[in-house]
Amino acid sequence: MDSLTSRFKKILQPSRRHQAVSSADATSSRPSTSKHRSKADDLDFLELASGTDPIVDIVAIHGLDGHREKTWSTKKSILWLRDLLPTDLSNARVLSYGYDADTRSLGCVSTQTMRRHADGFARALARKRKDMPQALVICHNQGLETKCDLRDILTSTHAILFFGTPHSGADTSLLEQVNRVASAYMETTDTILKDLRAHSSELENIQSLYVQASIKIHAIFFSAEYTNGPVTVPYSSAVVAGDPNATAIVLHADQRNLVRFAAKDSHDYQTVLHYLKEHVDNATVEVKKKWEKEHTYRKTANDESTPDEVIVPKPRPPVSRGYIERIHFQSLMTQKLLPDGPVKHQPRCILHGLGGAGKTQLATNWIQENESRFSRVIFVDASSQAQLETDLQRSIRCLGPEYSKAAWKDAVAYLDGKEKGWLLFLDNADSPKLDLRPYLPTSIHGKILITTRNSQCINYAPDGAIAVGGLEENEAVNLLHQTANISPESDADSVKIVKELGMLALAITQAG
Repeated sequence: MDSLTSRFKKILQPSRRHQAVSSADATSSRPSTSKHRSKADDLDFLELASGTDPIVDIVAIHGLDGHREKTWSTKKSILWLRDLLPTDLSNARVLSYGYDADTRSLGCVSTQTMRRHADGFARALARKRKDMPQALVICHNQGLETKCDLRDILTSTHAILFFGTPHSGADTSLLEQVNRVASAYMETTDTILKDLRAHSSELENIQSLYVQASIKIHAIFFSAEYTNGPVTVPYSSAVVAGDPNATAIVLHADQRNLVRFAAKDSHDYQTVLHYLKEHVDNATVEVKKKWEKEHTYRKTANDESTPDEVIVPKPRPPVSRGYIERIHFQSLMTQKLLPDGPVKHQPRCILHGLGGAGKTQLATNWIQENESRFSRVIFVDASSQAQLETDLQRSIRCLGPEYSKAAWKDAVAYLDGKEKGWLLFLDNADSPKLDLRPYLPTSIHGKILITTRNSQCINYAPDGAIAVGGLEENEAVNLLHQTANISPESDADSVKIVKELGMLALAITQAG
């Protein structure tokens, strides 16, 4: 600790001398030729490139102890978002967002939590993009998750590029130690740091919300190959397990230089540019489709559908061609949902576990094999309350024009009263804030299947809960070989790979 203290004092001394000179200048009769720049001057949005007839906004957000320009700049002040990217993507407007993420400062530090910073960003972005039709691609460095209930922003967001973001936390002990020493000389805060620790409950909640909100958003997770610096983010934390639209890439840099590129011929710059171009090229068409669906949703929510409009049932997710049979789990599901003999209580099955464990695929495959045993299978996306209510409403309106004005509550009542032999499948019921009880019929003439990352959902059917973990070793290896279309002589390397990926079906599929 003494050695850390002495090193920190040496680092701090130039700043203190500079501060003393500034004070002397302030009291001198000679006017100062330099203008003092406050933190507030570097907050909010800075336009780095206006673009030529832009079709997309690229928004950069820095992370912990970051700055809207310096985070993205090399030692020679090359800011690739301003100096390199505009000539390669001339049809994009490039913005950089600044917020006070300092954990220590000679002046002041923010008391805002990570979530409040995120809400502030989302609302500022909504104001900046008001009445603008462009699609949105977000470049995101380190630890700010953008979670805010602003549907326009969510609908317009086509892709997010994460650079070393600690989704599952990071080892912040060294930085916290530095801050404890620094507190004797300057203002410090651990408000954000404690939320970034490994196994942080706040990060778990945010990750759960992200998985719900990002179903229609493409994600690229960039991680660092090298582990220099006070905060390092391991590969396992730099990706989000359970994101079906994700790609994971390792860049040849440490955490600090993950977002700094000195020249266009940089291998890492070319890698990032490839994915930016890919998503910018697809953004306009894809976001247009999302807005068409959003307008339909809003029309339905406002009860503007016409009696002649044909509404079809919501399709369930397809079974992956690379699906690996998990006979043990499928047998348990059959026991829960199709018990022998008469029942006194409604059969329910709750598949719960980590994102990416294969719960949805397990449920979908079981339904496909047993569909003939039900009068109707109703698929509901339970990732948000709004989507849940919309899908339930759709499930009754698709029955005929006489139900064209029916609401979600009517759908629940219909299943409780008129219909028998149905299966209600609620997928991705992950939000800890969403109470499912009003949406669950209780009739013993139907059955309910739920997939969730939220272990509290077990309370909806304690006897029907099934914990879904990673694949068995042989299942994981078979999935890797099948996805990658390989047949190696030895499984040794494959075993190492699947273990590194946590034996999670989705992560293995993406790796293959």
